[in-house]
Amino acid sequence: MAKLEGCANCAKILLIVFNIVFFLVGIILLAVGIWVVTSPYKLDVLAILDNPVISGGAYFIIALGAFIFVVAFLGCCGAWMENRLMLVIYFIIVLGIFIAQFIGCAVIIAYKDKVDDFVTNSLQDTMNKYNGETASDKYSQGWNSLQVLLECCGTNNYTDWADTYWGGNQTIMTIGGQNLIPKFPITCCKVDNTLDIVSGKYPTPLNYTQCYGVGTTYPNEMYLNTNGCYDSFQDWVKSHALYIGGVGLGLAFLEIMGLVLSMCMYHILKKQ
Repeated sequence: MAKLEGCANCAKILLIVFNIVFFLVGIILLAVGIWVVTSPYKLDVLAILDNPVISGGAYFIIALGAFIFVVAFLGCCGAWMENRLMLVIYFIIVLGIFIAQFIGCAVIIAYKDKVDDFVTNSLQDTMNKYNGETASDKYSQGWNSLQVLLECCGTNNYTDWADTYWGGNQTIMTIGGQNLIPKFPITCCKVDNTLDIVSGKYPTPLNYTQCYGVGTTYPNEMYLNTNGCYDSFQDWVKSHALYIGGVGLGLAFLEIMGLVLSMCMYHILKKQ
């Protein structure tokens, strides 16, 4: 292995540094995925889309983290050992990841309306599989978690629940001294701390009776989440667009630099 000097040595060091960052990203993704899978109370929010690929999101994160971990390790070894074959393999894999990300973003943008329809239809279908606030199945836990975390109710709004299997099987209840049939789950009611749901317990509603319209105008937006969960999710994405975009641009930058530096090193080693 010839001793690299000047710009060549700089390219080698930079490639190793960038891949160490990639290495750390892989470890973080692995940790997050494993934490979700092994959590005592696993949030099945993605299960309500009723798609095996999407609902297995935690396992996808684990696989992605492991993949990035291996690719980063390959890049570091290729740079440190000054191995042209490893650098070529690394270049091909990173280029494939970059192209896949670009195509994925382009497809989502181009078919946004169809994506919206798919998500909306999936949400409405799984609402009919909802069994109640205390049920342990993935659809019930998913909807309860989603409604608490995003402070929403139903797919489009709280009236969606009336036409579901759950809504058609409700019986008269006494709430605040008044007999009525619940038109939405209690997880639609506003709570003091939405993050309590992460620990596996449903937060206590701010005002159970007024949430159901007892002794007040109906719907009472002070105590009932009237917005639909799909719109609330879009609002959440928009409010975090800067962070999401920053992460995406950061990964793209690491990938581009990895591609450029690996090819620079390859050509330098080839000349030597």
